[in-house]
Amino acid sequence: MPAAVANPYANQDLFIASDVRDRMDDLVSRSAQDARPFARQVDAWWVALGIGVRLRQRTPLPDKTVKFNDGTILATDPWRITHLELLALAVEGKGVLDSPAQVIRIATEYANAGFAWLIEKLLGEAEPTLTLTNRLSEFA
Repeated sequence: MPAAVANPYANQDLFIASDVRDRMDDLVSRSAQDARPFARQVDAWWVALGIGVRLRQRTPLPDKTVKFNDGTILATDPWRITHLELLALAVEGKGVLDSPAQVIRIATEYANAGFAWLIEKLLGEAEPTLTLTNRLSEFA
C-alpha cells in the first residue's frame, strides 16, 4: 500500500475564470480516441500554471469564476504539492507555506495567465495536441 501523502491543500477549492471554463471542453479529452491535449481539467490547469510561470505572468482571477475541482486532486500526483510549495516559496518566501489558500492563489494566478496563452494558441486548431507540442518549443 502506498504511503499517505500529506496534502495541506485538500480543503482548498480550485477555480478558473468562467470564460476559461467555457473553453475547457475544447482542451480536455472525453475519451482515449479524442484528440484534445489534456486528459483531465487539472492537467490543463497544471500546464497553464507552468506557462504562466514561464511567461512570468500572474493574472488575478476575474469576478466570474467556476470551481473545477478541489485540492484533494493534488494528492493523486504528489509531486504537484511539492511543485506548488516550491513555486510559492520562490514568490513569497517561507511564511507562505503557513497559508494554503495563498499557495493556491499564487498557482491560480499563474494558471490564469497561462490559460490565456493556451486558448489563444490552441482553439480552432485541427490538431491541438500537435500544436501544443510545437508551440511549447517557444519556451525552450
